[in-house]
Amino acid sequence: MAASAAAEISAGGLRADDTTNPLGVDDPHPSLSWKLASQVNGEYQSSYQIVVAESESDVSAGVGTVWDSGEVSSGDSVGITYGGPPLETAQTYYWAVLVWDGHGTASGWSAPAQWEMGLLNSGDWQGAQWISPNSTAAASPLLRKDFTVTKPVARARAYVFGLGFYELHLNGAKVGSRVLTPASTPYVQRDLYATYDVTTDLQQGGNTVGLWLGNGYDADFSQYGFRWLGPKQAIMLLDVTFADGTHQSVTTDDSWTWSPSPITADDIYNGESYDARLAQPGWDAAGVNAGAWQPVQTVAAPAGSPQADAMPPITVAQTLNAVRLTEPEPGVYVYDFGQDIAGWEVLETQGPAGSTVKMQTAEDLLGNGTIDTTTNRNAQSTDTYTLAGTGSVQTYEPRFTYHGFRYLEVTGDPQTPTLNSVQARVVHADLSATGTFSSSDPMLNQIWQNNQWTMLNNQMSTPTDNPVRDERTPPGMDVQAYHDASASEFDMDTFYANYLRDMPPGTALPSDSGNAQQPDMGGDQVTLAWTLYQQYGDLATLVATYPLMKQFVDTNAANVPGHIWSTGFGDWCPPDHSSNANGGMGNPSAGACTSEVPIVNTALSYLQAADVAKAAAALGQTGDAAHYSQLADDIENAFNSAFLSPDHASYGDGRETTSILPLAFGMVPAADVPAVGAGLVDTIVTGNAGHLDTGIFGTRYLMDALADIGRTDLAMTVLDQTTYPGYGFEIRQGGTTDWEE
Repeated sequence: MAASAAAEISAGGLRADDTTNPLGVDDPHPSLSWKLASQVNGEYQSSYQIVVAESESDVSAGVGTVWDSGEVSSGDSVGITYGGPPLETAQTYYWAVLVWDGHGTASGWSAPAQWEMGLLNSGDWQGAQWISPNSTAAASPLLRKDFTVTKPVARARAYVFGLGFYELHLNGAKVGSRVLTPASTPYVQRDLYATYDVTTDLQQGGNTVGLWLGNGYDADFSQYGFRWLGPKQAIMLLDVTFADGTHQSVTTDDSWTWSPSPITADDIYNGESYDARLAQPGWDAAGVNAGAWQPVQTVAAPAGSPQADAMPPITVAQTLNAVRLTEPEPGVYVYDFGQDIAGWEVLETQGPAGSTVKMQTAEDLLGNGTIDTTTNRNAQSTDTYTLAGTGSVQTYEPRFTYHGFRYLEVTGDPQTPTLNSVQARVVHADLSATGTFSSSDPMLNQIWQNNQWTMLNNQMSTPTDNPVRDERTPPGMDVQAYHDASASEFDMDTFYANYLRDMPPGTALPSDSGNAQQPDMGGDQVTLAWTLYQQYGDLATLVATYPLMKQFVDTNAANVPGHIWSTGFGDWCPPDHSSNANGGMGNPSAGACTSEVPIVNTALSYLQAADVAKAAAALGQTGDAAHYSQLADDIENAFNSAFLSPDHASYGDGRETTSILPLAFGMVPAADVPAVGAGLVDTIVTGNAGHLDTGIFGTRYLMDALADIGRTDLAMTVLDQTTYPGYGFEIRQGGTTDWEE
């Protein structure tokens, strides 16, 4: 349709499955979205038309050779499901959208966007086999294959999955920016392969493809995380399309060879050891002498099905310079990067062969200026680098581990370190920020910054509970407490949608089946699915998760017929006011972390039933909506009968959280809101001297509750406190992220 000069609206920012021009899509019905722009205040979209074709020129002209939606009378611009014929493996599809404004005037066609399908069937791997070294002796083996390209290349894609971690190399260089790949998943169910555009990495003549494998999330990883317990192994298809339309494929098979690498040990918690004397320069390039390399063996595939990795990859987000260097003891050098991060160090050094530099990370310092590894717990967080003695500066950074740290302690360096001898890589999922915050209150600005760092440090391939110690597993309570904040700050849709595929409602972490149905530990998946719909319009995830959302809430209603919970974790880790708290600095035995379990889990069960009712309404399930609304009402009535005080001014024992949750969730009878609100204010101001006294859930909803009763002024009082307990206290103590307790 021709564009009108009078159009007052236009479409741009096209995304498929909430990703800009994604590669390797295996969703048979991608979700299409766009952004609207207009110079007219209050303008809106009244209709849209989508066209999809196999050529960019067709969609630019508004011709949908694959699918033409026709004009659809709707204001929707998010989550529009592709409705054309079945999509084909590895095919690129171009699409564009035309929108009509509120006056019925059509815009011009948007700039074309595209998505490219991945491998949709097992046969699409073209006979690629799983391969592994024929010995388990190598900690981190190198695998390689030479091949020849004889014609000009039009397009080339590599589809790769390796266990535990892998890097893809082509012609002397690592391909892409992914690190710590593949994603940690339930490997017996889902194995996420990545798609790489390697068109420009190939050359006419001799080529070499390589895979570098690491241990990843192996048997030494937490029993509460997803672990790969099999051998180090990989599968790859390199599919080349030539300019003349013909194809060539290179696959993993028994013609590949392998060799040990310079990495002699790697562990997600303990660190990596690298001996540069064992390096084989050019191992991933054509022409190298690989005569001593050993043949690989073919091995069985993992039990899980290969699926396209649609989540944001883990990448190096930024590099920090050290802000301070000290030598607290002779030969012991401590670097301060000024910020608690997740990632690793980069070392530059020079010296004789065999010299070994030890680098250990930590969040804090002891009184003597050396690192305090208490919060590392059993994670050694130590990398070692043995020099090759090349006579020039050597650079090292780990590949197959990461640490949570602010400080780096270096010993054994043959040169005298300087402030510029090391840097720190900040590593997390590649999540784009969707908003900014600034205020006239410096403390509030720092709290916001600390919260941002805290969230990003715990977004790897799954949400994690802590990047420092020997856990780093998906934390149900933590996700439930901060997913609203992270969804407001970052583009989290594909990240959290992947998490819900790994951990749908009612699913327990490994070795933790007893907590699968707890509202505090297991209920995050219910509320998260609704949040993704609210925040991103992610209808596909809501539809996929809805049956298990219902099942979770129904199971709990049947198991706890009176609706009052007695089990769970509750308001995990509120402040410890005993002498054991060490003035707020804590110690490993401080505090009784379970708190207010009946009130917290009963209130959360109400929220989960209410969210299922909202989801049902959004999906047009009117009968379900009525049922779960009634269930939520029943839980609310039971809650108030059990916990509302006789004077209708407080709940339970009166601790802050006991009133925060019912106020924030709208569970307080309307007539009692003023009294309960006043009681909460008195508890904060008089009982706690203007401080928070809350654990994980009370802290999450404290600001909501105060805003609901019109006391945002008191919220600022609480946030600005610089004495224990409070965010300001943490910041005054040098905290650059939120403390767990």
